[in-house]
Amino acid sequence: MTGIRPSRPGAEGVGWIDNSASTSRLPPLNLREVWSNRELIRFFAIRDIKVRYKQAFLGIAWAGLRPLLGALTFTLVFNRIATIDVGGRSYFAFALVGFSAWTYFSTAITTGTTSLVANADLLTKVAFPKVVAPASSLIPPMIDLTVGATLAMVVAVAVGDGLSAAGLLVGLPLGVVLLVVAAAGPISFFSAAVVKYRDAAEVVGFGLYLLLFISPIAYPPELLSDHWQTILHLNPLAGALGLLRSGLTGSDLPGAHHVALSALTAGVFFFVGLLHFRRHEHEFADIV
Repeated sequence: MTGIRPSRPGAEGVGWIDNSASTSRLPPLNLREVWSNRELIRFFAIRDIKVRYKQAFLGIAWAGLRPLLGALTFTLVFNRIATIDVGGRSYFAFALVGFSAWTYFSTAITTGTTSLVANADLLTKVAFPKVVAPASSLIPPMIDLTVGATLAMVVAVAVGDGLSAAGLLVGLPLGVVLLVVAAAGPISFFSAAVVKYRDAAEVVGFGLYLLLFISPIAYPPELLSDHWQTILHLNPLAGALGLLRSGLTGSDLPGAHHVALSALTAGVFFFVGLLHFRRHEHEFADIV
């Protein structure tokens, strides 16, 4: 397939939209394409949000109930039974941040990896940048993240933990950015892989299951030795959670070297994932 849309009869200077493979070993990442198609991404995201809550009995109330129930379960199991301490601060607020961030990450990746297959009809019939579909999956879970983050902040203030200016102005925005970038890399890679190999979605599900246990969602990194804390922060979620908790619960900002390590890993995953996507996007319409 050498093109995906013929020129309009009688139109001058309008030809085929090229759909051939890149001849370069490293195809251009073309990040500007994402920004230039932000309105289309917003349209996809709004459509997915409407579908998600359309026939839900409690509707958008789930955005608040889900993190509350999850944090309550974590508190009973890890704080009351396993007696995990978070430095004298509210474990419930700590767990709210962890569960909300994990819900965002897992939901974005689960929906993002199947986004191209779910939009197969559009891929084969309409000419639009393929990166729009996986990119739009990063937006709908922001509703749950925002609600959960707000609840965590309210709980932290209510129990007297307080908030810090550094956490709010530095930790919170950097934490959100790191969390989004950490999800974007795997989404780019596996959304392209699932088009060709449907069982790649099973690999994603199993990987998320393992990642839940090796991420500091229900326990603080400080429980580990310095050596293991460094290894733990190879997981981008560790750095993102530390930054988010500093902004939402008033805990100390994580060490700069730990944040840098998490950011480096997230950046590498993002580059590799987008590179893989760009190398194979010319095939999507043919094999989806």
